Amino acid sequence: MNLKIKNRIYFILFVLIIFSVIAYLFTLIPGIPTNIDGVVYIILILISGVLIVNFLSDIIEAKANNKNKQVSNTIVFVVRLSGYIIVIAIALASFKIGLTSVILGGGFIGVVVGLAAQASLSNFFSGIVLLFSKPFNIGDNITLSTWQYGLIAPSYPPKFFSNDFLVPGYTGTVEKMTLTFTTIRLDNNIPIKIPNSIVLQASIFLNNEEYRNVKVRYEVPSSIDPNIFIKTVQTELKKLGFIKGQPEIFISETSFANKSNVFSVNSVCKSKSDDLPRSEIIKVLIKASNLLGKSKARK
Repeated sequence: MNLKIKNRIYFILFVLIIFSVIAYLFTLIPGIPTNIDGVVYIILILISGVLIVNFLSDIIEAKANNKNKQVSNTIVFVVRLSGYIIVIAIALASFKIGLTSVILGGGFIGVVVGLAAQASLSNFFSGIVLLFSKPFNIGDNITLSTWQYGLIAPSYPPKFFSNDFLVPGYTGTVEKMTLTFTTIRLDNNIPIKIPNSIVLQASIFLNNEEYRNVKVRYEVPSSIDPNIFIKTVQTELKKLGFIKGQPEIFISETSFANKSNVFSVNSVCKSKSDDLPRSEIIKVLIKASNLLGKSKARK
């Protein structure tokens, strides 16, 4: 048993002893109504029960985190929810309140509280859905796109006739999931906490695939023979170890005004993002274009 657990146990025992002494002193004070004693005991049961439930759930979370954080979140949620229900049931039983009376009497209060805490309850129940449906796991790299958090995607300039698009969303690694918030550490190493109700409505892009299709378009002067250019590029792309199989290279557009051809390169690359493979492929295209351009000029 480590020092942290011992300190938690000592703290719980200390709180129980203090409240037990206070409850006992209340019984010694003359003129105190009997129902006041019952209220004190209920408070004692609730406080001690919550402390014990939280202590047990923290131990379970610490043990399970070494194996699977997603599983630990679910287990901790179940333990805490079950524990709180048991504690409340014991407290009500000690005050001799029946379950039927609680349900009937709490109906109106439940409606009022539900309307007042609509956003919080929405996050709570959304967290339950996320924990059990598991659209993603802790450690996954995802992109969340949602209209609630508007992002303006910058337009690409017409350079290289790029037809790529940007997903207006938040990209990062899922760090923690609770019943109210999901924490994502963005690619710039800044954590962001998003309410679970927003996460449940968002479009979720999973970026965990080992291979991804990378598309590049590049403009080449029409004076360069397309067949020679394609063969040169294919030879150079074979030297890139992250490309799987044979890339597709073809002319996707011709500009008579600029006297140029636009080549498209579609390749399956082993990478967690599009940026690095695209950069290396563009380098190959630039090198091939310059090499063939100089060769054409010498002739």
